Amino acid sequence: MQFKLSSGTESITVSPKEDNQEELFVYNATGGNALTIIVIKDDIDTDWKRNFTIYDKADSALQDFTLMKIGNYCIKSSTLASKLNAGEVYHIYTTALPKDPEKAMLVKIRRILVCKIKTR
Repeated sequence: MQFKLSSGTESITVSPKEDNQEELFVYNATGGNALTIIVIKDDIDTDWKRNFTIYDKADSALQDFTLMKIGNYCIKSSTLASKLNAGEVYHIYTTALPKDPEKAMLVKIRRILVCKIKTR
């Protein structure tokens, strides 16, 4: 797996592992740019779907990324402004599930840390 996280002129490319705590992306909350994730390389079958979510320090889901087109996910900066506090560190996780709802009910969901994100 490999993902590119970007906003404005800032970007980071990550290859998530079991413990990806060292990867940090600094997001400029006042820059007016959307936060995007581009899937560069993925290891799931085409009959599965990938999701990305931002979590706070209490491990509560704050906001899901929206699939814009295949391999491109986004959150508007206006949405993030109401959810993220400047200076705090958040975590972006990814999950994958089968597209078939019946198969999805049988799968145990495993979150993988993409990176940490800090707002300024």
